[in-house]
Amino acid sequence: MRFRKIEFRFSKYNNKYELVSWYENTDGSENCYVIAFFDKGKECYDMRTIGDRFFEDKDAWVVGKYGLEFLNEVFEIEKVEEELK
Repeated sequence: MRFRKIEFRFSKYNNKYELVSWYENTDGSENCYVIAFFDKGKECYDMRTIGDRFFEDKDAWVVGKYGLEFLNEVFEIEKVEEELK
């Protein structure tokens, strides 16, 4: 999911969900950098920010909150499914 320049996505390289910020280069191409990782714990997902990057853009808070809520709902569904086995 991408909102403005902030994207919540799964990274195959890091094998986890992450929050990235996109920026445009002078030649018009786009690059991104990670501003937060979402780590799966025993009871829920936790968001681990990279320095102050998360706090530099208010959109990061909006998308990060959405991402964390989404992952914790998935976590609860998986937990219930595991208990039913």
